[in-house]
Amino acid sequence: MLKTGNGEIVVIHRPKENADYQDYVPCRYCFGYFVKQSIWKHNCQFAPKTSEGVIVPRIKKGSVELMSNSSGESSKTGFSGLINGMRKDLEGQVAVKDALILQLGQKMCMKFGGDRQQFNYIRSKMRQVARLLCCLRRTSGQGSASMSNFIEPTQFSAVVEAARQCAGLSEDGKYQAPTSVLKSGNVIRKLAEIKQGSALERSDPATAELCTQFVKLCDLNWASEVSAVARRNLTDSKRTGVMVMPLTEDVVKLNQYLVAAANRLAIDADRTSDSFLSLTQVTLAKVILFNRKRQGEVSKLTVEDYSNKMKADAEHEMTQSLSDFERGLLKVLERVEIRGKRGRTVPVLFSAEMERWIDVLLAHRSKYIPAANPFLFANVTEFSYFRGSDVLRTFAMLCGATKPHTLTSTKLRKHIASTVQVVSLQENELDSLAKFLGHDLRVHSEFYRLPSDVIEIARISKIFLAAEKGKLGEYAGKKLSDITVAPNEEVETSCDESDDVEEAGSLQQMMADSKSASDDEVEVGGANAIQITENSSTVSEDQVGVTDSVTVITGRKSRKYGNRKKWTESEMEKVAMYFASDIMNRRLPGKAAIEVFLSESGIERKWTNVKDFIRNRFLFQ
Repeated sequence: MLKTGNGEIVVIHRPKENADYQDYVPCRYCFGYFVKQSIWKHNCQFAPKTSEGVIVPRIKKGSVELMSNSSGESSKTGFSGLINGMRKDLEGQVAVKDALILQLGQKMCMKFGGDRQQFNYIRSKMRQVARLLCCLRRTSGQGSASMSNFIEPTQFSAVVEAARQCAGLSEDGKYQAPTSVLKSGNVIRKLAEIKQGSALERSDPATAELCTQFVKLCDLNWASEVSAVARRNLTDSKRTGVMVMPLTEDVVKLNQYLVAAANRLAIDADRTSDSFLSLTQVTLAKVILFNRKRQGEVSKLTVEDYSNKMKADAEHEMTQSLSDFERGLLKVLERVEIRGKRGRTVPVLFSAEMERWIDVLLAHRSKYIPAANPFLFANVTEFSYFRGSDVLRTFAMLCGATKPHTLTSTKLRKHIASTVQVVSLQENELDSLAKFLGHDLRVHSEFYRLPSDVIEIARISKIFLAAEKGKLGEYAGKKLSDITVAPNEEVETSCDESDDVEEAGSLQQMMADSKSASDDEVEVGGANAIQITENSSTVSEDQVGVTDSVTVITGRKSRKYGNRKKWTESEMEKVAMYFASDIMNRRLPGKAAIEVFLSESGIERKWTNVKDFIRNRFLFQ
């Protein structure tokens, strides 16, 4: 009946008026026809039941695939299922009735080998073309024209104008959706190539030549007339936009909330479906947060992939170069390899507590999840999973974070990539981190390592400070971390901590204090004295650096400063590692925190020296 388009469908509840057969779907268990919007009310006696004899809640009963009348290549690639899942609005109806748009969908299905995970992406492309076709029909007045009618050289200007309208081009030359124009250019070329291939198959050289000319027009004019403005709009928005990174406190709050919620839900996971599904979502969010992975990669993790998890060989000869702590991690963390972006194989790490939660999910999975669902973080339908973006958004609001909108998988990835800049990883270590995150070193440096004002001020500024003093040539062959100029050094004081130490803790503050009184003077080494007056209120840091001690004489009291103690690479690295969070948040740590650090690290310095070092090296402007 569906093939011929004639006949009647016997439904469970007959409508009072004539209805569209596409509004009805059959139950996959009893095969009765119900309205799509109401089939959730259907209490099917043939649906799967739990061990207690209760129907599995929230299970999907409607099956649009049973109404498919497709066969051959379309059924092999699952194209019929893709079409049946299309939303039945104006754009969806246009997409499923236009021959060229259907060909585009079939080609993409064959390209992905019928992978159902790509169906939403293919539908979005088909709907994008349908949106463009609707606009073309309005502007041209041809209400019944097909997309193929506009893939001609004479219609190129109309296609350009329609693409601009779909992207929301304003009078001041700005697009509301600049990426829409860029995507339209690619898909229009693809449509022309499909039409050309069909023309060549049926020996129609005239149509094929028209398609060739249309593609040539796209190559010649699309970039200058459409794409250039869109790319400039994107560049301007990125430059003027404010990238807000997640706060470390918010990340900690989210992690603590997830751990507490998972431990609570694991107890009741076998009793109610709500607890089971909530535990699934909490575990998914925790895995994304721990690994800083793209949410789509972790969401599509399958049970088969997880079953292949393994620990690293702790007895391998390469482990001899690791520390005891690192060798201990090899025995604790499990590793799973999954498919990442562009077909890359990326690892996912699981801690012992995450494994415990997943073991609970697997133990009670058969009660709530259909056996045909392959995903580890599965929903109750046959081929569905929880989306990591939705899960993170929900728990970011529930955990009480200060800025919940920043706790997304993309921002979390950029957060970790930006934070490690303080650690000064070597190139091979950065390459390992980039591969774990699922990209290469170039992408990591260009897109993920954001230009941090902390790094620019603390390290790049040293080049200009050295150049200003004419000493840049002295640092030839050195790394940025090896260059030490006066603003990054601190003066170790010999006076009591309670006696205004912070006022004279750094060379800059000494100079500011001396400038406050016109009759103050600074004696350098006792022999070469430099008088500071109103006309000469600064001291050359080169002059100060040639002496062993500095004495500041003021009208109120005299302070003597001892010898400078240069910071070693090891000390600087320990400070940067321990106070990375404070440095990234442009916050100076307090006395208590610094004293705890000194006791743990074994560095023999006063807490004021550490505070001055952090201020001068990382926060000095």
